[in-house]
Amino acid sequence: MDKFLSMRVFSRVVESGSFSAVADHMNCSTGSVSRAVSSLEDQLQTRLLQRTTRRISLTEPGERYYQKCKKILADLEEAEAEAGDAHTCARGTLRIHCMTDLGLGQLTHSIIEYRKRFPAVAVQLKFLPRMANLLEDEVDVSIVSAPTLPDSRNVCKLIGYCERVLVAAPAFLQTHRIETTGDLDGHALTPLPFREAPQGHQVKLSLVKPTSHEAGGQFVINDVEATRVATLAGAGVAALPLHCVIDDIRSGRLVQLFPELQLQNTSVFAVYSCRHHIDAKIKTFVDFLTSHLRAALDSRLFDEHRHETFGRLERAVENA
Repeated sequence: MDKFLSMRVFSRVVESGSFSAVADHMNCSTGSVSRAVSSLEDQLQTRLLQRTTRRISLTEPGERYYQKCKKILADLEEAEAEAGDAHTCARGTLRIHCMTDLGLGQLTHSIIEYRKRFPAVAVQLKFLPRMANLLEDEVDVSIVSAPTLPDSRNVCKLIGYCERVLVAAPAFLQTHRIETTGDLDGHALTPLPFREAPQGHQVKLSLVKPTSHEAGGQFVINDVEATRVATLAGAGVAALPLHCVIDDIRSGRLVQLFPELQLQNTSVFAVYSCRHHIDAKIKTFVDFLTSHLRAALDSRLFDEHRHETFGRLERAVENA
């Protein structure tokens, strides 16, 4: 018989004072209950119970063993209860990884909002400039920005799309004449991954699409937040995630360059281990992120500002 089951049988015999009562409760024979207790005594090589025809009493070693059994069985029941509701009750520590090219601000804000809704979940957040190995990096959920993901046994859920825009500070445009993409040489703080301009658009500025435009400036940065700081300071031109600079554009601190010529976008995925029973903290976080972060990434929220931004660009070029 299972050791923990034998301990339960023994504890119930002690508490009820009857082998037959325990047998009735467990829907088994009195002999099975007696054998469970005898098995424990054989393993421990000590007598736990004094048995007479009229009553059952604990021996001194039996009393000590019973007290230990009560604590062990209580801890076991608590552990089983926690594990049993892990798929329905969000609790525990959630370890999250995010690639740095998504920016720190928006994801951090999303996690803060998630914890307001699920305060029993503690979060450990790490930013890495690469994709995470869930096992080796000890990660529950990885937030990845990439055109596509390699095949794996992990679950990959599409959160949304990260649109990048080309931006510069008004002060930079006042001292640097940017009329075509060819004028960007030497001023790019990041690679500028252009894609084909849409057909049929009448654009006053002469737009030239380079076959491959790498960052060619004297100051090149590989971190989104640091690039934004440098761009705001007028250090050059950068391709940055729209959700990281949308407030800067709306306030006029940054100007979107060539809005009719879009940059290559990337997809944002939540990656987590493929499990038959998914912890509630993972499921609730992925579901929350899908709605909360997707709304922030939705470029349609910015469409109403594109016409105004393009007009601001033309005025900045004319006044340069």
